[in-house]
Amino acid sequence: MSKRVALLGGVVLAAACSDEELVDGIFTQQQWVQIQELSPLPEPPLDPTNRYQRDPLAAALGHRLFFEAAYAGPLQVGDDGRNGGLGMPGDTGKIACASCHEGPWLIDLRTNPNNVSLGANIIPRNAASMVNVAYYSPWIENDGLLDSLWSEAMVDVEFDLGFNSSRLRLAHVIYERHREGYEAAFGSLDPALDPTHAEAARFPADARPGSPEWDAMTPEDQDHVTEIFVNFGKALHAYLDRLVSRDAPFDRYVAGETDAMSPAAKRGLQLFVGKAACVECHATPHFSDDDFHNTGLAATGPFISTEEQGRYDRIDFLLAHEFNSSSRWSDDRSTGRLDGVVKDEALIGTWRTKGLRHVAETAPYMHSGQFATLEEVVEFYDQGGHDEGFHGTKDEIIQPLNLTTDEKADLVEFLASLTGRELPPELLREPSD
Repeated sequence: MSKRVALLGGVVLAAACSDEELVDGIFTQQQWVQIQELSPLPEPPLDPTNRYQRDPLAAALGHRLFFEAAYAGPLQVGDDGRNGGLGMPGDTGKIACASCHEGPWLIDLRTNPNNVSLGANIIPRNAASMVNVAYYSPWIENDGLLDSLWSEAMVDVEFDLGFNSSRLRLAHVIYERHREGYEAAFGSLDPALDPTHAEAARFPADARPGSPEWDAMTPEDQDHVTEIFVNFGKALHAYLDRLVSRDAPFDRYVAGETDAMSPAAKRGLQLFVGKAACVECHATPHFSDDDFHNTGLAATGPFISTEEQGRYDRIDFLLAHEFNSSSRWSDDRSTGRLDGVVKDEALIGTWRTKGLRHVAETAPYMHSGQFATLEEVVEFYDQGGHDEGFHGTKDEIIQPLNLTTDEKADLVEFLASLTGRELPPELLREPSD
């Protein structure tokens, strides 16, 4: 009898017999139903606000732009021999998306201290993995700053701590270095973006909204540059949509391969859906409910603000954002995802649930990057969060778990079983042609 048949047979037997019958000798029927809802991992959700999400031409352009550094503005913090800086203060063209998203899991392997990330300046976040990032829907970033992945791909360009750049710098680089790929996916670029063109003065070398150079442009030229900027974000989204890791030991186990997970990992899974109640928030195949919770975390660490209030602080930005899902740059303004979004004090101290796939490979943890290991994370939740020093009101579900030392180790073992196959190497390197 195959392992798959044996396991599925166990499920049937459990359903036919008394409540005391266990699936694989460990899971109740109710727990097994919950577990089956966590696997397999489907395709990333379609976002109607980006009609190019599954366009192969847009994805190919986004792949190239992920590794492009030429449009990056001047560094504010340089390399001091320890911090992982990318050059000297004032240097330009040094930062690409790939600068903070490296290795097989596309995380920051460079910045020191590694609870934050160093772009043009120090960003008080550790750069999150881009693998399976396309499953977050619709809220992007730990604090729900944005409501689409394409707009998230844009925000760092003009952020002074990120690329410290401008949409005009970006437009010129796309014209000079990626014109063929851009026009194949999105249509013609204005030839006056060529600095040798007779009308080149229409498009300054470096400008963004609020600058005198931008204000001097015609509305039509401003719109053309902003459209390039938006399509940059939508192309990157199309590329990120392809960065999917599946086939973790956990997935193989749920599919019927009974020895895909160790006994300790199975015990950890039983805790995950049972005593530890992790599944209350990590309840989908990408192990996030895409909602916001107050876990009682007192943020600490180098360069971390203790005053941040999570989702509450970001509502005003989200609703007024130039590129949100209700803006004219959205390909579907009728999604209604911003309906009912208000700045409610109940949101103080809440942060979006992080997905857990390949979590064992993506330390450090929490929005503050203050935990270096999964053991520390499990200990934090076992204690029921911190007793003081956090903002807002802790969620009722965050209670001491009273796990034993062995149970904590089993839970960590289960989390390690969520690491799927690495991405194809060609997706992780800069295209050569």
